[in-house]
Amino acid sequence: MIDKSAVARCFGKAAASYDQHAVLQRLSSDKLLGYLPGLSNGSKAYASTVDLGCGSGALLPTLAHYSESLIAVDLSFGMLAYAQQHHQLPLQPHWLNADAEALPLQSSSIDLCVSNLALQWCDDLAMPLIEVSRCLKQGGLMLFSTLVSGSLNELTLSWSSVNEHRHVNRFLSEPEIKASLLKSGLSVESFQVEIQTMYYSSVKEVMQSLKGIGANHVHNKDARPTTRGELRAFKANYETLRDNQGLLPLSYKLAYCLLRKC
Repeated sequence: MIDKSAVARCFGKAAASYDQHAVLQRLSSDKLLGYLPGLSNGSKAYASTVDLGCGSGALLPTLAHYSESLIAVDLSFGMLAYAQQHHQLPLQPHWLNADAEALPLQSSSIDLCVSNLALQWCDDLAMPLIEVSRCLKQGGLMLFSTLVSGSLNELTLSWSSVNEHRHVNRFLSEPEIKASLLKSGLSVESFQVEIQTMYYSSVKEVMQSLKGIGANHVHNKDARPTTRGELRAFKANYETLRDNQGLLPLSYKLAYCLLRKC
């Protein structure tokens, strides 16, 4: 079971540093919005839109431009507070501190739900999708990205010979994600998987990229602290992965999904 309060605390602590480190999140949000119909004519294409797991609010300006009303939802109150303070939007969103698996929204009340790299923090991907399906109007859209098994493989590989403890969260495989889509009852209009590799100058920079966005919480992590010797061994293993430019890779496998309520 995922400790949602611990996840919320990690992201809340990272609110001020999030935008500085959220390079992957910006790349994925740009890619995600490319799948969304109705953004080319400049009109208010959606009457009611939810940004589910809004984080620091990077998607809000674009969604506000194409929506008549906007609801910003996040598990972390700290992230919501940061987003509210740092965005001047053409319309005032409704700010909602809530869990994606239990949305306090009326059934058949929204036209669009967008979620960028947030649903991997849910126990069961089908649950937030079922909740969104309940909240969507007929013909409404759910657009989301999530991490797929194989993400952060360099971290997993570098720890594998050090000890048997969990250092990297488990992500769903493509078949598991597709099974969750099926359970949601929503029609799949698009499903694409891509690998995005980021590059860093040091192992410290790699780890800061995760901590800086609050993504350093590991579910069911062994309570025994990592020793200095184990940490040195991990860093030595990671150093062997430097490419011919002298940089260290960190790979993410992302699924982009567009669903419709028929």
